[in-house]
Amino acid sequence: MKELAEGLSGEIPVKVPIPQRLELIENNKERSAAMRQWWKAYADRYPEFKVDRSDKDFVYMVKRGGEQT
Repeated sequence: MKELAEGLSGEIPVKVPIPQRLELIENNKERSAAMRQWWKAYADRYPEFKVDRSDKDFVYMVKRGGEQT
């Protein structure tokens, strides 16, 4: 369970909730496209972070290693 507290990379992850409006989209293709757009915008805004893992409601992100921010 230590990996859940610290993240798979060994760092404490930032817990990012998946917007409920994306979860409410019933069409799988539309939901997938909307999620990709949301993640692209999020990644552009916070380039120093990367996705560590995700579950149904949250995405867990950690700082990229070896880079100066």
